[in-house]
Amino acid sequence: MAKHPADIRLVFKQFPLDTHSQAGLAAEAALAAHAQGKFWPMHDKLYANFRDLSPEKINQWAREAGLDLVRFTMDLKSGKYKTAVQKEMDEGVEAGVQGTPTIFVNGKRYNGPVETAALEQVLQAELKRLSTRAASARPTPSPQSR
Repeated sequence: MAKHPADIRLVFKQFPLDTHSQAGLAAEAALAAHAQGKFWPMHDKLYANFRDLSPEKINQWAREAGLDLVRFTMDLKSGKYKTAVQKEMDEGVEAGVQGTPTIFVNGKRYNGPVETAALEQVLQAELKRLSTRAASARPTPSPQSR
């Protein structure tokens, strides 16, 4: 992303898996953290510790991330983000997502290794394809009469 700030954007969608009993709560916690501008710190903690998810641990990580715990706890207890998580899951199912991580580049599913070098090659190819397509779509200037 740092190499192409004007050309690409990352869209992260929640897709909690049934095999993780606390995954739904973790997805809601990530969105509650996002509401406080701390999505990525919370995301990183949740993913690094996915085998150790519990309400207590999630609250601990929220505290460590510097979240307003009263607001965070109220957001989770109220189910404020349940609908958003469900909507993102529905979109994922519609797109053919079956597990995580699943990556799409310009709407096309990427099935290669989740490694920076491999993804960079795919991004470069897609940017080149789009650039070529845009260039061929430009009208050619007509010669001027004298």
